[in-house]
Amino acid sequence: MERRNLGLSLAAVLLTACLYARGGLALIPVIALPVAAHELSHVAALRLLGQRITGLTLDAQGLCIGYDGTCSPLGHILAALAGPLGGALYALVGLTNVPWLKQSACLSLLLTAFNLLPLMPLDGGRVFSRLCVLALGETRGERLCRAVSAALLTLLLLGGVILAAWKKSTAPLAAAIWLLLFQNE
Repeated sequence: MERRNLGLSLAAVLLTACLYARGGLALIPVIALPVAAHELSHVAALRLLGQRITGLTLDAQGLCIGYDGTCSPLGHILAALAGPLGGALYALVGLTNVPWLKQSACLSLLLTAFNLLPLMPLDGGRVFSRLCVLALGETRGERLCRAVSAALLTLLLLGGVILAAWKKSTAPLAAAIWLLLFQNE
């Protein structure tokens, strides 16, 4: 992969600045390590499937991995599941008595569970979409995937609004809004 195929968007820089303002330098490895374990697992799976990595871009959608070559539907499913698997393995290894590492492992478990939701652009959404198309055909599979995504996204938005109104947490609402923005990606 050539150096010019690495990208960083303004949204990613702003998000990093917000995280720094919220928790200082100590928060960076707590977040960066589980994200790296997740994304490197995707890269490893794609390489094992014979794909050539053509670029990495960090933007508002997340870390996007560009690759070329053809991949079977099963290959796409395995590559999508590799990230959550890597995140879960990192979480198991990180559950120690070291406070920041334990916090990072818990965050990794949370991100892994979230990432397995059957909503695009999450890994769970990519897997669910492929399985729906394989089981029901292109048209019916995509229709089912959109209906399930709409229902789950509505529940997540509603839950996020309720939690924000009770002043418990704004994170679910922010996650739902982020998912809503990238449903068609």
